[in-house]
Amino acid sequence: MSVPHPLRTPNSGLSSIAGRIASGAGAYGYAQAVSIGTQLVSLPLFLLHWDMATYGYWLALTALPFYLSLADAGISTASSNQMIGLIAQGQKARAGEVFQSAVAFLSCVALLILLVVGVVLLLLPATTLLAPQWKTVLMLLSISVVLGLFCSLAEVVYKATGGYAAGTYLVTTGRLVEWAGGITGLVLTETFIGVAASALLARLVYTLFCIAVSQRRTDFLRWGVRHASRADIRQAAKPGALFLSLSLTNALSLQGFTLLVAATLGPAATAVFNTYRTLARTVVQVTNALSNPLWPELTALKGQQDDNAFWRLYRRANRLGLLIAVAGALLVYLVSPWLLELWTHGHIPFTATSMALFLAYAAVCSATQVPRVVLMSINRHGGLAAQSLLAAVVALVVAWLAWRSAGMTGVVAAMLLGEALVWFTATRAVRRLRNTRAAA
Repeated sequence: MSVPHPLRTPNSGLSSIAGRIASGAGAYGYAQAVSIGTQLVSLPLFLLHWDMATYGYWLALTALPFYLSLADAGISTASSNQMIGLIAQGQKARAGEVFQSAVAFLSCVALLILLVVGVVLLLLPATTLLAPQWKTVLMLLSISVVLGLFCSLAEVVYKATGGYAAGTYLVTTGRLVEWAGGITGLVLTETFIGVAASALLARLVYTLFCIAVSQRRTDFLRWGVRHASRADIRQAAKPGALFLSLSLTNALSLQGFTLLVAATLGPAATAVFNTYRTLARTVVQVTNALSNPLWPELTALKGQQDDNAFWRLYRRANRLGLLIAVAGALLVYLVSPWLLELWTHGHIPFTATSMALFLAYAAVCSATQVPRVVLMSINRHGGLAAQSLLAAVVALVVAWLAWRSAGMTGVVAAMLLGEALVWFTATRAVRRLRNTRAAA
């Protein structure tokens, strides 16, 4: 079978790996720019056509289908790990079978969740929400989210074949295209259903484009279900569930503390809390620009059974990650008075102690990213998933107990405790893994 754009086997030399990681970091930067840019531009555009109350209803409606994005239960990520390892071993046909199993699983899940959403919307009374045509809007938004899952599966084709950066650009541009479609609907109709329908149309066209270009990437990762098997789905189910657990833990950690501060310290404190945390977590985002493209490289080296290169790459990346955590925290601390003044127009003042505590939390979280990715890249994240969830719960309980006497300082200290527990778990697991391999 001819391939319009033949796949080149990635060079496993460290210089080539470093180049791919640098390209991946650039792609991650593009993803962050799109995410932040669309958020900044959306508010004035929507308020140009709607009032604040209408925009608030729209935000509530768009938040509801978000959780459908977890519907693949981590199977895509787990299958990606397996495919990278198989390709590194030269087992391309088996990698194609694993991919088709993921396609079959996601197709079944997509049909099931849309059926459930449709039935629930039919059964709910029309007066449940005050937003106009909210049932149709939610259905359209749900379909858009499900189509986005197939774009993510197209990204897996690129990640599995040494194209992490290209895959990231592909899936991120999909979000931008969908957003632009929604804005077009807003300008033309100024209605909820117009925005949702236009965004869905843009997402549908782009999803078909993603499938087409990913189909041209290789001659062995083909879209279809002919070679799908239940055994492959079962094999990916356990690590997939653990990936899902980590995603839910992350949501619990981030959203849980926001809700806790809102319930205990009030809305004004919540605004300060979210602003300081967002600023501090820029350090984590920079480290993620390193750790995310590192993932497929580590998986490929493990698939090639090149343990020396695997641990050498880990050591270098971990040192760089620690440097980013420390230097990044110091840099953000120095510029944060100016940034807060510029960003909030002086409404949220700089407090040295609070910012230092938030940045200590961010630095520890940042230092965890590389060890965390090592475990996830080879599906050895079972203990990490369980203990991360436990750490998030412990941190929330400590924050609840501390807020009366220590206020926001107690809450952030609890966050720092939770991240320290995760860092300890991840680094200990990696150390044990290295020692086990060395002894073998």
